[in-house]
Amino acid sequence: MGEPSARLRLGRIDFLNVLPIYHALEAGIVANPFEIVPGDPSRLNELCATGGLDMSPVSSIEYARRADLYHIVPELSINSEGEVKSVLLLSRMPVEELTGKRVLTSAKSQTSVGLLKVLCRLRYGVEPFFETGSCLTCFSGAELPDACLAIGDEALRLAASGLFPHVLDLGTEWLEWTGLPFVFAVWVLRKEVVAQKNGQLPEGTHALISSKRWGLTNIGRICELAASTGLMTVRQFEEYYRCLKYDFNDREQRGLELFYSCLFRAGELERVPALDIYANGEWGRSGPPRQPVGSPLVFA
Repeated sequence: MGEPSARLRLGRIDFLNVLPIYHALEAGIVANPFEIVPGDPSRLNELCATGGLDMSPVSSIEYARRADLYHIVPELSINSEGEVKSVLLLSRMPVEELTGKRVLTSAKSQTSVGLLKVLCRLRYGVEPFFETGSCLTCFSGAELPDACLAIGDEALRLAASGLFPHVLDLGTEWLEWTGLPFVFAVWVLRKEVVAQKNGQLPEGTHALISSKRWGLTNIGRICELAASTGLMTVRQFEEYYRCLKYDFNDREQRGLELFYSCLFRAGELERVPALDIYANGEWGRSGPPRQPVGSPLVFA
């Protein structure tokens, strides 16, 4: 076995939604052992799966499809309990009328696409034609698709454009349907890194969690930094970050397990994985997937 490298390769989603997690790391406020590698969610999924990253946020659906490769970092996720603002279905017609219609889906987030398919098939009973493409073409003057799934910064821009009369926030739709938070992404460690770099992992996970705590404690500063991009005002970013949550406690875990069960039922997942969570240098499983108490969804 070779010597471990000096730095852990940490992925960073190239969206403003992770600024509260990463600013303290990137600004040197929290000492850390990381080489930070930016990319959109799909790119980070690919890098993590192929060994290009040691630790990274990945789409929730990426963990489900390759759970054997990963352990979940505790206390961290990107989730919402209701409105999320940056995962939107923008449509020219009500969602109930989308069967057979063309829905353009972002290639940047597999989880958001999976959530949309679950909601369409299991909640609304519709089956659109899903087509992968860039939602930014909506700004080009070309004919608009029947509907468009936009995520991240482009969702914020499209929502403000007024191009589509019907806007569904997928975080709100999930909460109204299930009564639980929706987890869009989790942070993971590759299992093979445990053997190679085990001495660095507690330091790395501690730094990441400490950076999150700094960001949430200093959210006013985070909003000022985000507003400097010109995308929204400080006040708008304050509202945006109030919608996003970054914990991964019991309710978030139950919401994620239910999402995996829904994906399986919708034909988008071959099996429902257990959650394998890293804690205090030891690995522990959450046990078999369970249906959340009080969920209106019943599976045969």
